[in-house]
Formats: sequence, C-alpha cells, structure tokens
Amino acid sequence: MTERPSRVRCMPPHEVDAHALPDGAHEAELVLRLEQALARLPEAERTAVVAAIGYAGGSVGAAMELGLDVADADALTRNGLQLLRGALADLDAHGRPLG
Repeated sequence: MTERPSRVRCMPPHEVDAHALPDGAHEAELVLRLEQALARLPEAERTAVVAAIGYAGGSVGAAMELGLDVADADALTRNGLQLLRGALADLDAHGRPLG
C-alpha cells in the first residue's frame, strides 16, 4: 500500500501568527523595505545617501557624485537619511515591527 500525502488543513490566523519567524526573515523584510524607501527618494537625495553612506564616501563623495559643494551635498544626504528614517519608523533596528 502506498503512503498517502497529508492533506492541506486550514489554520486559524491566531495559530499562524503564534509561530516565530526564522531569524533571517526580519532582516529580509528590512532589506526589502530599505530598497523600497530608497527607490521613493528624490534622485538627488538617493544619490547623496548611496554615495555618502553606501559607498562610505561621506559628504565629499556625495559632492563629487552630484557636482555640488560639500555643504549642499551634506544637506541632501541628511535630508535623504531623514526620509529613510521616516519610511522605516515602524521597524526596530533589527527589522522587527515596533509595538
């Protein structure tokens, strides 16, 4: 006799929610949200943030990338970071939802 596959059974939402996510799930969500937030930034702020923070060029790197003076590039970088913080305000530093 062949073994029958198990049947799919519906589970109530509270039972599904009670299961913990794997360790990497929060990080994956955080990366996805960060990518989405970066995509929504105005182009100048996105370029400044990526050059200054992502490529570790600081305000000088952002200024070179944008063809601006350092003070203006620094202002764009700070504005971009503030917009990113706002977009991710509902997550903790590990990507887990707050509250």
